[in-house]
Amino acid sequence: MDEFLKEIYVAVFKKWLTFQKSEEYTISEETSPEEAIVLTSDVTIGKIVFHDQCVMELSVTNKKTDQIEYYLHFRMQTLKHAVCLFREMVSTMSTFNEQKTVKVLLSCTSGLTTGFFADQLNTAAKAMHKDYSFEAVAYNELANVGTDYNIILLAPQISYQEARVRLIFDRTPVTTIPSIAFAKYDCDAVFKLIEKTLFEDENKKESVNLPGVLRLSINHPDQILAIGIIKTAHHVHLHYRVYEKQNILTYGDIIKHAIALVDFNDIINMALMKCPHIKHVAIAAPGIMACGHMTLLGHGFDHVDVVGYLKGLHPSLTFSLDNDVNAIVSGLYALQDNVDSLSFMFLPRGSYVGGVGSIYKGQLIKGLKNVAGEVQYMPIAYSDDPEKLGKSEEGSKEILAKTLAGVISVLGPEEIAYYCSNVPCEDELYHAIKNYVPEEYIPPIKKIENLKEYILFGEMIQIIMRLENAPKN
Repeated sequence: MDEFLKEIYVAVFKKWLTFQKSEEYTISEETSPEEAIVLTSDVTIGKIVFHDQCVMELSVTNKKTDQIEYYLHFRMQTLKHAVCLFREMVSTMSTFNEQKTVKVLLSCTSGLTTGFFADQLNTAAKAMHKDYSFEAVAYNELANVGTDYNIILLAPQISYQEARVRLIFDRTPVTTIPSIAFAKYDCDAVFKLIEKTLFEDENKKESVNLPGVLRLSINHPDQILAIGIIKTAHHVHLHYRVYEKQNILTYGDIIKHAIALVDFNDIINMALMKCPHIKHVAIAAPGIMACGHMTLLGHGFDHVDVVGYLKGLHPSLTFSLDNDVNAIVSGLYALQDNVDSLSFMFLPRGSYVGGVGSIYKGQLIKGLKNVAGEVQYMPIAYSDDPEKLGKSEEGSKEILAKTLAGVISVLGPEEIAYYCSNVPCEDELYHAIKNYVPEEYIPPIKKIENLKEYILFGEMIQIIMRLENAPKN
């Protein structure tokens, strides 16, 4: 599209935004430090920021938790596309505007003492005009419902579980009620604790230990755009990087509630604007990938020809499409030199459907039509409804243990890695697997934290291997 026409579209879109008034939010314009349209509600702040080269940035921030619930940036292509993204942003705001009260979950061993305390806290909050809502749950049910709350408070008698609960709920503030406040049912002390905890959570700095990706030497000469999609309980995270050998030229992240086909094109356009010499695009996403087609039924992908769609828009680029766990295990394998066979299992929080990626002597195991690793088809006998099991710590451990027992019996990997927030301890998983497999056959097990690094690096490795093994003309 002509650049002049894009600039006209941006100007028209900006003017159109100023007329999108609603009872749910107030709308205002900012000119400093950047030009933006701001939508402000009681609970959220939506922002459309205008950058150079017809680039726009859309975000929704939850004012109560200071967490970004929606984020993307794109370059103007058509007015219709821009309007669709704006409406998607407003829809996200509406979802959180309907939850105006700060939802607080109390938990103790049985839920009885905290249940009584929750009743008193609700009465006190109403009398003191506090915008808080309290509920209580037994500890063994915490993993099932905890993600639906803004903050989790533990009773003193289970304070020893605080570190574990923090690992499980990495995006939710967690703290323990002081013994004196709990013994006296001191509502005012709890209100102050909530305010202090939320304030500290807003201002804490995230610390990420990278696995040393940049220390590796990549000799492939072309610029590669790697896109990695990680689906969690409430969000879809779309990460991307442009690699040139071992250097990262540009990068970005998008947070949404669902994947759309056009998201891939938006990322490619943004990356090409900053790195016009990109030659290859490598995509890793959840679902079954075969011959450039993607199947992820919960998001509307039913054998969708993703590569064909993108190739039609960018005929000069080379594309590849892989499953997310296959990309992650490729990254894990490339970043170690201790074992020749490795399996990785990803079980998202609250889900009973996981995926397994496996490598044997440098070869990724894909199977017929890339179905290898789709462990949802394994006929495993569970102790309860697997959908129910996936929402608890013990249930998630059972799903992981039984699935990995099957992986061990068929593939016998030298090492197993996994990601599951509901199972924060490798030793517990190891002992659970011992119920099904003799200890001498169980390999070392490690829990992975930083999926983003592995999926992006691993997907770059995958496309390089394809390019190097492609028939020469």
